[in-house]
Amino acid sequence: MDRKLISDFFHRNLPRDMEQCVELFSIFGGYNEPIDTDEPIESLILHHIITLFDSHRENLLSCLNEDPLYLNLLHAVAVGDRRQGSAYRRARIGKERGNEAFEFLRVNGYLSLERSREMPLERAHPKQRFKKEIEHHKISHKFRFTTPFLRFWFAFVEPFSKSIREGNYQPFLDHFREQLNAFVGFTFEELCDQYLREFFAPQFHSDLLDSGSYWNREVEIDLFCETMEGEIWVGECKWTNHKVNKKEFHKLEEKCTKLSIRADKILLFAKRGFSNELNDLKDKRLYRFSAEDLSPLTNRL
Repeated sequence: MDRKLISDFFHRNLPRDMEQCVELFSIFGGYNEPIDTDEPIESLILHHIITLFDSHRENLLSCLNEDPLYLNLLHAVAVGDRRQGSAYRRARIGKERGNEAFEFLRVNGYLSLERSREMPLERAHPKQRFKKEIEHHKISHKFRFTTPFLRFWFAFVEPFSKSIREGNYQPFLDHFREQLNAFVGFTFEELCDQYLREFFAPQFHSDLLDSGSYWNREVEIDLFCETMEGEIWVGECKWTNHKVNKKEFHKLEEKCTKLSIRADKILLFAKRGFSNELNDLKDKRLYRFSAEDLSPLTNRL
C-alpha cells in the first residue's frame, strides 16, 4: 500500500484520533471525496457509498464488463484469507484461468501480489515421502487490493447489489456490523507493517531485507522481518475492543518455535492497548504499540 493514501486521507478528513483514522481509512482509503468524521460510520457509508451505488459501480466496474470471473475472484480475495489457491477455490475457477484473471486485475489496478516466503520441502533423498497432507501442500502467494475502498466494495457492497438496488439496505448493514472489526484488522496490519519499515527500523539503523506477513502450512504471522544484520523480527496486530494480554506474546513465541527460530524483536500492536500483566512483562525483545503510535504515518504536524 502506498503510504500517501493514509497521509492524504488524514489531512483531507482530520479524524479525531488514530483509532478512528484506521477504522475509516479501512473503508474510505482511496476514496477521494472528503467525509465528515463527526458523523456515525454507518451514516457516512450510506451517504457516500450506498446512495451513490450506481455511480460508484459504473466507475469501479467499468473495465470488468460484468464478467463473473473477475467479480467472483475479487469477492473471494476480499472476504477470504487472500491466498492464491483458496481464492481460486472460493471463486470456483482453476489455476490457469485464475492466473489470467489476476493478471488482468493487476494490470487494471485492482490487485497486487504478495509473494510467499515459505521454502519448498527439503528431502533427505529423492524417494523420501512425507505425510499425505504435507505432500499435497502447495506454496501459495497472496493477493492484496490496491486501496482499502476497493476491498470494502467487493467485500460488503457488491455482494448485496441486488437488495441495495431495490432500496433494501438492511442485509448489507447487518453483514457490515457483524464483520467490521475483522475487516478493519487487515488494514491495521498493513499500516503496522508500514510503520515498522518506515519508522521503527530506522530507529535501530536497520535495513530490512524483507517485511510483511509470513505463512506456511502450519503457521501464520502478521509481521515477519529479516534485517541486513541477520536479525528476525516478528509481530502480531490485534484490532479488538479488549486489551491484549500475555497469552498473545506466548502464542507468538510458540509460532517461532514451530519455525525453529528465536525472534530478536517481538512487536505487538493493539487497538486498545495491553493488560497490566503484559505491560509488566520484562523481556528486552518485546515492543508494544497502540493505534495512536501509528500517527507518524499521517505526516501529522
